[in-house]
Amino acid sequence: MALWWIGNAIFFFLIIPVVVVLLQRLASSALDVGKRIDTIHDQAGGLVVAVDDIKQLRSTRDAVRRVGAGLTRYVKAVARIL
Repeated sequence: MALWWIGNAIFFFLIIPVVVVLLQRLASSALDVGKRIDTIHDQAGGLVVAVDDIKQLRSTRDAVRRVGAGLTRYVKAVARIL
């Protein structure tokens, strides 16, 4: 019977506090991960807006190619005149 009481005392005064401390550390880590996820989510929203502007670069690239081709013809024509 005495061993039973000693086992219960060890359980209540050693095991349970250790488990509680570990659970608190786990909970704080989980909350920290949640905060970091929110930060990443907010930054990803800004990234999507920036990526939308890249789609407009295609039309700009095509316009630059057209201007470049026209400029090349112009330079060749001026070279023939001079």
